[in-house]
Amino acid sequence: MTAVPALPAATVVIARTIVDDGFEVFLIKRHREAGFMAGAHVFPGGRVDDDDTGFDKDRFAVCAIRETYEETGVLLARPESGIPLTTNDAIVALSARLASGMSFVEAMGSVGLLPDTDALQSIGWWITPEAEPRRYDTRFFFAVVPPLQRHTATPDGTEVVEGDWFTPAGALAAYAAGTINLSPPTLVTLEEMAPLKLSQVRTHSWPRRAVRPTLTEVDGEVVLALPGDALHDIKDAVWPHRTRIISDANNRLRSAIV
Repeated sequence: MTAVPALPAATVVIARTIVDDGFEVFLIKRHREAGFMAGAHVFPGGRVDDDDTGFDKDRFAVCAIRETYEETGVLLARPESGIPLTTNDAIVALSARLASGMSFVEAMGSVGLLPDTDALQSIGWWITPEAEPRRYDTRFFFAVVPPLQRHTATPDGTEVVEGDWFTPAGALAAYAAGTINLSPPTLVTLEEMAPLKLSQVRTHSWPRRAVRPTLTEVDGEVVLALPGDALHDIKDAVWPHRTRIISDANNRLRSAIV
């Protein structure tokens, strides 16, 4: 059977600082009737729109910024004037323009803002397995929430029904306890971030190539094979400490090396 095309998408790990160079990330819970990853806790993001090409910037980065604003209210933007924002007045005005029916490009221009793509750091690139009926080619980014907005993040109440700040280790503990559900890319990203301080995220060795997992079955258990695994056709591993994702006795995913 021919695989369906992977649609371009983007997601952002938005973080806020806490004590001792630590940080928290914002996870949103998708609606249980959402078409993809229903009920899962994920990072803000979504599909690339035609409108995302309207700023003469990387469309994945613009998509990441637009989707983060739509789903959480956090806006990664800078004034066209170059003068840093000292209030949230422009963001309030942007919300009013969007509510009136303006596109994201039009609304941003009308209040003198540009997407701050320089605030984004590339940290991953995942492509949904070919066996899935709905597939995405997703770029992952990291950004620190602007100081004026560190308490702004709020779920949109439509596709996103919940949202909260977690340390990466705290999110993994909540997942292990069964209180939240994580997708494989979210799990791996949190695993990579858990041992890091905020100052180390920028210098961490993040993957620079696409991760294309392969869904397979071993002894009746579903296995998500990653590059470097014996079950994957690409033998050059992305991570030396992770070649597949498997389920534990409680049906919780975990990374493994095989």
